Amino acid sequence: MSVLSVRGIVISAKPHKEHDRILRILTASHGLIHACAPGAGKPTSRHGPSSQPGALSDFCLSSSKDFMYLSESELIEPFRGIYEDIEKLTAASHLLEIASDASIDAEMTRSIYPLLVHAMYYLSEGKRPVALIICAYEWKMMDMLGYAADLNPCKCGFPSTGSKSVFSFSKCRIFCTRSSCLAEACDYQIISNGCLLALQYIQASDLKTLFAFNATDEIISEISTLSRRYMCERLDKKYCKMDMLLSAPEWE
Repeated sequence: MSVLSVRGIVISAKPHKEHDRILRILTASHGLIHACAPGAGKPTSRHGPSSQPGALSDFCLSSSKDFMYLSESELIEPFRGIYEDIEKLTAASHLLEIASDASIDAEMTRSIYPLLVHAMYYLSEGKRPVALIICAYEWKMMDMLGYAADLNPCKCGFPSTGSKSVFSFSKCRIFCTRSSCLAEACDYQIISNGCLLALQYIQASDLKTLFAFNATDEIISEISTLSRRYMCERLDKKYCKMDMLLSAPEWE
C-alpha cells in the first residue's frame, strides 16, 4: 500500500454510500486527485472540515486496489469568508468549476492551483468586489491555458480616435472603430479605454498583483461580459452559476 502526503484544495465532494465522500482534490504537484474520505459525511467526522469544497488542506492518502483513501487530514485554510453571503458562495463554486475544467493535466495544474488559491483568498477576505475577482480570474485563466488575446492597438496603422475600441471574438484581438476595421472585426464588443487598460493589466500581471487594481462598476461590467463570453467560447461550455444571482427572488 503506497502513501501520498499532499496539500490541495477540494474541488468537489460527492456523497458515496451512507457517510463517505468522493473528493476531487486539486494539487500543485499531482494534478487532480480522486479519493474517498471515509465517514466524512458524519457531523462528528474528523475529515468533515477538510473535505468541504473550497477547503485548503493537507492530506495523507493511501492507495488500495487502484483507488485513493483519505487516512489523515489537516485543515489549513477554510476560507470562511465565502460563507458570508450567497454571492461569495456562488462565486466560489464558479471558480472551482473553472479550475476543474481547466486542469487537463498535471503540468497545467501547477499554474492553476496558485491562481485558484489566490482568488479564493481575495474572495474570502472581501478586499475586492466579487465581480472584479471573477473577471480577473477568468481572463488570467485564458492566458494560462494558451488563449491569450492580442491586446495591442489596431493593426490598421492609423492613430487611435475617440475613447472606444472593439474586441473581436472571432479574431481575438483589438480593432479601432473605423468602419473598415469594424467590418474586419466581424463579431465584436465595444469597450472603453479603461476596460482595455484593465485587460492589459490582468494579462501582464503576476499572481501577487493580479487583483491589486481598482475599476469602476461600469468597467468591471464591461470586463465581465467580455471575459465570460471569451471563456465560454474557448472552453466550449456555458458557465452560468453567476447568472443565477441575476434572477434570484427577493423576499420581503
